[in-house]
Amino acid sequence: MRNEIDLLAAVTVLGVLEQAYFTLQVIYARRKFKISPPETTGHPEFERIFRAQVNCSEYFPIFISLLWVAGIFFHQGMAALWLYLYTRFRYFHGYALAAQGR
Repeated sequence: MRNEIDLLAAVTVLGVLEQAYFTLQVIYARRKFKISPPETTGHPEFERIFRAQVNCSEYFPIFISLLWVAGIFFHQGMAALWLYLYTRFRYFHGYALAAQGR
């Protein structure tokens, strides 16, 4: 059974690490622009980084659920879409740029 879910587990761990990275980016932006929690407004660059992190976090439970259901009932290789993690990473950094830079 374990060899049937290795890839799913690896992608899940990578997804969690990616979410942690996004959260750290918000923490660094808070320090850089001196914005204390629970404030969510301030410098436009901070707002973009914060919003990108929230957007990614909102869809993460859906991703994990679909990943495991598809992996168990279909094929883990097809379910473990590295592409999703990569596009989330690119989305986060693209959203964090100024609108003119996108």
